[in-house]
Amino acid sequence: MAKNDKKSAVIRQWEMMRMLTVSRSDSQQGGRWDKASEIAEKLTEKGYAVSVRTVQRDLKELSEIFPIELNDHNARDYGWRWRKGANLAIPGMSVSEALAMRLVQTHLKPLLPASMLNGLQGVFSLAQSKLDNVDPHNKHHAQNWLGKVHVVPPAQPMLPPKVNEAVQAAVYQAVLEDRPVGASYRSLHSKQTRALVLHPLGLIMRGAVTYLVASAWDYAEARLYALHRFSQVEVLDTAIKPPEGFSLEAAMAAGLAEFASQGESIQLQLRCTKWVAGYLAETPLAADQKMEPAADGRVQLTATVNDTWQLHWWLLGQCH
Repeated sequence: MAKNDKKSAVIRQWEMMRMLTVSRSDSQQGGRWDKASEIAEKLTEKGYAVSVRTVQRDLKELSEIFPIELNDHNARDYGWRWRKGANLAIPGMSVSEALAMRLVQTHLKPLLPASMLNGLQGVFSLAQSKLDNVDPHNKHHAQNWLGKVHVVPPAQPMLPPKVNEAVQAAVYQAVLEDRPVGASYRSLHSKQTRALVLHPLGLIMRGAVTYLVASAWDYAEARLYALHRFSQVEVLDTAIKPPEGFSLEAAMAAGLAEFASQGESIQLQLRCTKWVAGYLAETPLAADQKMEPAADGRVQLTATVNDTWQLHWWLLGQCH
């Protein structure tokens, strides 16, 4: 049997097991049984052209491995089902789920720890196999859909800085396992590399740059360390010492590195073109945003916002 034929048969059998009813009766005769003809019809609807004889043969082989039972006492009730109490953790995936996993693989892969990625390889493979083996009509639509969906950054796209793969893997492992790291790090405006002991508290992905949020040594202050500025990271075999009551969400809300709504609350007033005003009408700067026509033909906008570094960058980006 060709490799692709084997792959298709395995996926078909997964689908088949997901269709089986769970027994809710201790009696061999009680409850519902799934007929091979019914299963064959459902499989055909999903794009697997299969005969009743093939379904019966597959279920007979699967029943030798999984807790699947056969009722052959009465020809009219002949059928298959899961035994009562069977563990139904059967891997399976619809076309929609497979498409979603392909997007996850494409766009989130750089952000996931290596250990997590390793655990997802089977899911990614199953998703690809599912898309490879759907009926030709659905396969055409699935491939077209993947080609029609793209993620576009809201700001000027920038190439990501080069990050040492071993460094990235070690940092992600430390964050995942709540373990400190011994690291060699160079800050943006320094040519010297410093040796640090850091207590990882989380990760922030902002545009093309990934930052480790961590406290150093025994200090309580959380700071940001860009991953691409690490030259070496070693995961230590101890537990981290996080600042008391630390929460990454709360720290960001309070303005950690001005990535969130930190800063003094101000009443922003600006005049913008009708094009910018139309955009801001759909995505307001604040809940109390108000807009009204200005004498010069532009639009006067007022909104209560926080005076942040990010706001300044946005304002500069709107200048002409």
